[in-house]
Amino acid sequence: MQVTFPSPRPDRPTRRFAPLPAALLALALAACNQQSQALTEGAPPDGYRSAYPIAVTEAPQTLDIPVGTGTAGLTPDLRAVVADFGADAARNATGPVVVMTPAGSINQAAADYLARQIHAVLRQSGVAAAYLRSQPYAVADRRVPAPIRLGFTRIKAVSPPCGRWTADILPDNQKGGDGAEFGCATQANLAAMVENPNDLLMPRAETPVRGWQRWQAVQKLASGDGSSGG
Repeated sequence: MQVTFPSPRPDRPTRRFAPLPAALLALALAACNQQSQALTEGAPPDGYRSAYPIAVTEAPQTLDIPVGTGTAGLTPDLRAVVADFGADAARNATGPVVVMTPAGSINQAAADYLARQIHAVLRQSGVAAAYLRSQPYAVADRRVPAPIRLGFTRIKAVSPPCGRWTADILPDNQKGGDGAEFGCATQANLAAMVENPNDLLMPRAETPVRGWQRWQAVQKLASGDGSSGG
């Protein structure tokens, strides 16, 4: 993504400064370099944040619905799960919501019947009919009942997979470094738990002050209490 900064407006006068003598400019730059070195010298490296960076990107969100050969319809529990998935898709999907049914499996007839009920629940949950797609998928073993898979893409926070074990798990005390897997689980858990991935990129806009909080702050100031009482 390219960020373009606006040019100075021509109707505003530009403030000009007299140039510093070369000797003074050199001293000022040297002082800045020494100060920056003093601030960063001895600081620990970024460590696991660089080894396992969190990226905000488009990634799939899926849900598998088990289907037996004699399944007659969605149970109340499964209906609630599909409805919650549909509401999430209605809010966050960046593309169509796909209902994938097994082709050629022993439970294909039951899956096709159940898929029609799933479509209805997804529409009731806020997914527009124009964004619903049906798609068959090949099964590895036709004798085994295969699930219905629901999926859509969304903006998610993701981190590299753990368990690569490229080096010793113990910290390298001689070099002052961390172990090979240090911090990976922390980064993965943070990426999985963040509600809005955009919070990792920028702060949210301020919300308006509640009326009762403003009234409470004014009353405390009027009574001589300097604290606002949040």
